[in-house]
Amino acid sequence: MPSQLRQTALAVVDAYNKWTVEGIMALRTEDCVNQIIPRSLGRPAMDNTAYEEYFRSVMPHINNFAVTIDDIIVDPRENKVAIWAHSSASTEIGPYNNEYVFILYMNEAGDKITKFHEFVDSSYSVAFFPKLREHLAQKASATRE
Repeated sequence: MPSQLRQTALAVVDAYNKWTVEGIMALRTEDCVNQIIPRSLGRPAMDNTAYEEYFRSVMPHINNFAVTIDDIIVDPRENKVAIWAHSSASTEIGPYNNEYVFILYMNEAGDKITKFHEFVDSSYSVAFFPKLREHLAQKASATRE
């Protein structure tokens, strides 16, 4: 029988696959902090309010998002789960594919995330997201004209 930690980690991946803000946010404690790493990307830590705002701004522009787990490690002594995964999606500028390691720190019950470290493929992210932002800015500019 899967442990509560593993079930929660799988629920996190399932929530991203369902691609709803409500589902993604439901698995976090009120004081959860999300950090996209490596730190060299310069992304600030985000509380739930900031993460939800960020996610709502990105979500409409990424479609058919799917996360596939490559490996999962459960550490019951530390109440942590590490997931190595990759994703695919479609966007207006072409396919989106990224690779991640999620480190999920959980509450004592193991049913909520207290801290979420999201290690992304920095090379891919640095190339992709500026292109997407530029495309969206051009689209918004053309709409105003």
